[in-house]
Amino acid sequence: MTRMISEALPEGALGTHAPVRRLIGELHHLGRQDSFASQRSLAELTDLFDADNICFAVVVWDTHGEPLAIVSRDTLARELNRPFVSDLYKHRTVENLLEKWRVPVLVIAASETIEKAVADALSRPATHRYEPILVRGGDEWFILETHALLAQQCEVLSATIDEVKSQRREILIAQRKSEQLHEQLVTASRDAGRAEVATGVIHNVGNVLNSVNASAALISRTLQESKLGNLGKALTLFREHENDLSTFLTADEKGQRLPGYLHKLAEALLSERETVVTELHLMERSIEHIRQIVQMQQSYARHSVILEPMRPADVMEDALRVNLVSFDRHNVKVQREYQNLSPVKIDKHKVLQILINLISNAKNSVKHKKPDERLIITRILSCEINDVSTVRFQIADNGIGIEQEHLTRIFSHGFTTRKDGHGFGLHSSANTAREIGGTLCVASDGPGLGAVFTLDIPVQEE
Repeated sequence: MTRMISEALPEGALGTHAPVRRLIGELHHLGRQDSFASQRSLAELTDLFDADNICFAVVVWDTHGEPLAIVSRDTLARELNRPFVSDLYKHRTVENLLEKWRVPVLVIAASETIEKAVADALSRPATHRYEPILVRGGDEWFILETHALLAQQCEVLSATIDEVKSQRREILIAQRKSEQLHEQLVTASRDAGRAEVATGVIHNVGNVLNSVNASAALISRTLQESKLGNLGKALTLFREHENDLSTFLTADEKGQRLPGYLHKLAEALLSERETVVTELHLMERSIEHIRQIVQMQQSYARHSVILEPMRPADVMEDALRVNLVSFDRHNVKVQREYQNLSPVKIDKHKVLQILINLISNAKNSVKHKKPDERLIITRILSCEINDVSTVRFQIADNGIGIEQEHLTRIFSHGFTTRKDGHGFGLHSSANTAREIGGTLCVASDGPGLGAVFTLDIPVQEE
């Protein structure tokens, strides 16, 4: 026989992956002296319950010392209330009762997670779902109620709500910082006195802000469509039936569906949290790039170059990530062809600024193709140019192409063939490439045959 202390949940037992051992609390462990043998009479079991109102279940052991069944107070009362059952079995052994009525014993390890324990408990047949669970921790045995596991999951969901609210506040702060950075950028551009530089900077920030806005929109939509409101409704049902929780969860149709619903709701909230955290990380990286663009504008007069060891593939992937949402929206496929290059010293943010412009230009070029034909190829390779070690970045597309007469003008200030273009991006990219000692060139076989932009950067291997 065993008892359950009313306060079995220790403080701090949070997280769906917390082990069941943290839920055991002050439960009495089952020793052999506390066992209830299957040969003992049903009358003794009834007297045991009558003598101890705290006892909610007993474990019946077989002759080999293994748990045979768990008999709860509610189940025994229900069985004895059946016609003739009490008279038929009153003075017979418990084993006779178990031969006619068998409840499968659910045994879980004390080191099992709360999430797995709840899933195992709810996977049992509805008639046995809320019977006590036998927990084995090493050489000790414990009894645990399913309701304690469900209550713990409710605590976890409440903690998740607080965490999502905290993340929402962080998102709002990040959005305000983004707006402040944009305002600072506009002010700095006006004071610089160089219209060409200012226009180029605004163009580059606009490309990055597209990624920031896309992440902010996804986060906002995730929070607006969040399942948090459904959790409040579920908790209200628990409070309304806290005095008859066992009956509600076993006999009421809504109550029987509630545990499974809570389990699915927990998975949905965890998925929402992962989405929000991922987008926040993307926003942080984009905002950091905006900050670097602002710093570069302030340092144009000095023509400073900041070299740092970077893997070329990482820089290319950062540039692709800025346009990722737009790629999905326009069904643009990206094919990567990278040589496995070691880290090299380059000006990361200036190279990133150029690549973002080139990838955005390629995306606009392929939008005129059929959705299943839109392709951009990104390449990275190492080469020698005039005996100088060089890393080559290439952005190729199968888009509208460039007429031969335009190839010599493509990098001129204000030149563009797009109706909504302004001719700043490629001109600014070519200037930036010269500042860091590199070159930017273009090749195309003509209209409708795509184009290849090549950025060559002299590097020092780390």
